[in-house]
Amino acid sequence: MTKKRDVSIISIIGEGGIGKTTLAKMVFSEVKPQFGEHRWWVCVSDRPNHEDLLRKILKEVCKGSTAGLEGITSLSDLCTQIQSDLLKKRFLLVLDDVWELDWWQGEVESTLVRGAMGSKILITSRNIEVSKGVRVFYMHRLPILPEDESWNLFLNKASKTENELKKHKLQDIAKKIVKKCGGLPLVVQTVGSLMQAKNMKKADWKEVADSVIWEWKMPASSSSSQYGSILPGFILSYDDLPPYLSSCFVHCSIFPKDHEIEREGLIMQWMAHGLIEEKEDIDAEVSANQYIEDLIRRCLIEKSDVRYYGETYLKMHDVLHVLASYIGGKEYRHASEHTRHLSLLGVDYAEAAMKYNAFGTTNKVRTLLSASLRSVEFTNFKWLRVLSLKRCRMDELPNTIEFLSLLKYLDLSWSEVRRLPRSLGELCNLQTLDLSYSKIEELPEEMGQLCNLRYLGVKDTEKLEFIAEGLGKLTNLRTLHKFLVCDDKGDTRGCNIRELENLNKLKGELLIEGLVGGRVKVFDAEKAQLKEKHEQNGVELNFEVGEDDNVDTVSKERGLLEALEPPHGIERLVICDYDGDRPVWYLDTNYEELRTLELRHCPLLATVMEIKSLEIKSLEKLQVNRCNGLKTLANIPTLDSLEVTECGSLEQVGDDHMPALKKLYLSDLNTLKQLPSRLPSLEDLLLYNLANWEGWPVETTFTSMPCLQELEFLNCPKMRTEGWIDELMGHDSQATQLQKLTVWDCPNARLGWTLLQHLSNLIELRLDTTALESTLLPSEVSTFLPTLKALYLKGTNTGDLKWGKVPDWVWDLSQLETLFLEGFTEDNSLGGHWQRLPKLRSLGLQDFPNLKSLADVNNITPQQNKTTCPTDAKQQIACLLKIDNLLISRCPALDLPQELSDDHPLLIECKYPSSNALTF
Repeated sequence: MTKKRDVSIISIIGEGGIGKTTLAKMVFSEVKPQFGEHRWWVCVSDRPNHEDLLRKILKEVCKGSTAGLEGITSLSDLCTQIQSDLLKKRFLLVLDDVWELDWWQGEVESTLVRGAMGSKILITSRNIEVSKGVRVFYMHRLPILPEDESWNLFLNKASKTENELKKHKLQDIAKKIVKKCGGLPLVVQTVGSLMQAKNMKKADWKEVADSVIWEWKMPASSSSSQYGSILPGFILSYDDLPPYLSSCFVHCSIFPKDHEIEREGLIMQWMAHGLIEEKEDIDAEVSANQYIEDLIRRCLIEKSDVRYYGETYLKMHDVLHVLASYIGGKEYRHASEHTRHLSLLGVDYAEAAMKYNAFGTTNKVRTLLSASLRSVEFTNFKWLRVLSLKRCRMDELPNTIEFLSLLKYLDLSWSEVRRLPRSLGELCNLQTLDLSYSKIEELPEEMGQLCNLRYLGVKDTEKLEFIAEGLGKLTNLRTLHKFLVCDDKGDTRGCNIRELENLNKLKGELLIEGLVGGRVKVFDAEKAQLKEKHEQNGVELNFEVGEDDNVDTVSKERGLLEALEPPHGIERLVICDYDGDRPVWYLDTNYEELRTLELRHCPLLATVMEIKSLEIKSLEKLQVNRCNGLKTLANIPTLDSLEVTECGSLEQVGDDHMPALKKLYLSDLNTLKQLPSRLPSLEDLLLYNLANWEGWPVETTFTSMPCLQELEFLNCPKMRTEGWIDELMGHDSQATQLQKLTVWDCPNARLGWTLLQHLSNLIELRLDTTALESTLLPSEVSTFLPTLKALYLKGTNTGDLKWGKVPDWVWDLSQLETLFLEGFTEDNSLGGHWQRLPKLRSLGLQDFPNLKSLADVNNITPQQNKTTCPTDAKQQIACLLKIDNLLISRCPALDLPQELSDDHPLLIECKYPSSNALTF
């Protein structure tokens, strides 16, 4: 007899390249509403041991935090910690690419199957025995593609039509090629992409169809021999690569399977190893990006959906990873004296230290990647070209870094390194130094000796306070995220703005800080020649005054901004904490490519745009914050997004000539009185904290906002809705696209139930009850709000619209997944309702001073009967236990049942006010 599990196991079985991982990713994405952030993805790899896999799972559960791993040294401790985390909340754990089950029996199985009720484990595997071994609840077998689907996919990837092939008498040969792909989508796509570049000549196509490679099998002795039957199609595509691309493809095998490969970092590694062909007048970075696009087109790597801190990532399918590793041979194997490229990614500190020490003596390693080493010495690594210590927990590098005279790539991003040794200046071949998101505090003057440096990553280095003079010597720099003008520090001169003068190869975005406090003279700012940096696409000028800075005069700041004229080809311009008025160059017609303009705390700017500025046809996004001199905001016809916040004098935002505007966000504008009414493209209208805006005048003639999808009014105390709210939202069934509606803390606003009847696509509704004309509601509420999934309702205890209890119609919304209720003072029990909300996954209760019970059988209403309502408290509690997120705040009389207090995975009891009910 099998012991009952709280965690169900589901498997997807099929051959390599058939789409198991793709299907699992679709499931992983689709179930986000049910599992939220408690969805974890772990690539199991070939044959993991118990402890490695459990550490991998715990690291994923902890989402990058080391807190859950601290102090854990034994397998028993690992199991205890993981079980503690898994019992907190219903989860989905994907174990991708499981080969066999030696690791499953014992500690791993007993740890993973004891989770919160309703949790799921999804396994992908080529081996049906894996499903049997883990005793799956359900197994889904992916069949190979039918011939017609394989044929259509091939034509699509080859960019050919059937008629074209017939015309050149290639159809039979093409079908022979497709048949050899075995109905595996990944193989069909890859071979189809290969044929896209082939000439329409019979000899070229026949060469592929009759290639002996189709008969190739991976040696049985290989650990990846089970891939042998599907690799030939990929080998054909690999063989078609030019030499420069094949080397780049093989290098990707240094990353673990399923690894998210940062695109920019990969390019710099290729360059460090000399894998990018040099071309006259074309930067290596440009060529490398073309290489990536070519590999993507050939289906040998793919773009990842992950975007982390604005960076883009790539992935390599596990089958292609096997191919790249096989071709890379001993140089990329991590247990051989012939190893040239050593990756310690995905292993813990102890194993990383062991391998590091072992391979350090071989004196042959060219690449070293680690995220767990805590100390390093470089005496025996003199051939090293690429060194990544990303996320390593060390606060300084040893002086032995000087032994790495061939080093071209050094990644210290996200590390705890605070200072760089002066010996860094000996690395005259260094091309890439990435310190982004690290704790670096200063850059030494020896930085100026790095004459080949092309990439200096200092993005979001919040602790960086001092850069020594010398950056101006780095004339090969292409990327510099931040330029910090500094005072001298003792005998060391600080970085001066004029050092920008010769950095004319800079690309991307540049933030310039430290412009005030007497550090910058107008003459030096002119010498910087910022406008000559023609490759820059974004500039941010920050005039923020530090605690110890002297305050510059208005005329001095204006002179500085006049001198720091940005290049005309930029796409993004940001000006912060600027106390002067407009310079002469400000937004003249030369800025033809400007798409984004951000103005933050520029109090003397009386207008954002002048007449000549309106000729800039490219401007799409405008953000204005704390510009108190601004009284009106002129129309900008090309705008796609407009955000204005904390402008204390603003009275009017445009009129009716912004036909392209899709998003309008206004917040904390105490003097605002007038808004446009004709915005035919508007999708999101968000109005927060408008103290004196009274709404649109009753006599306003609207053309409505037919594209409106999200409408929010929050804390607009004088806003009235009479005469315009129906017309604004398309009362005559025009605004059926509206999906989110919020009216909160707007005491003079009134919505009619007849209006809500026309919003049949509404998904989310947030109201305080003053916004409703009456507590009475037609009994068919669930029929005219059929798609509503989230309801936030706030009661009121004053005036004619007093709502002491939660209205009965709330419990008729059986499709609700999220329910937040606040301020219903007369309810003493909410028992008897929960079975009427079978899809509810998030419940918030706040400010119920008299609420005593959540499960009370005596609270059953006459409308309920034995088929729709729990018959006893245990059944009601069982309903509540299915809820994933339970927030209870300021309910002093509530006595929770013991089952909820002890067993509920995510009960949050708040005795103090929650931060914001609307963010629940």
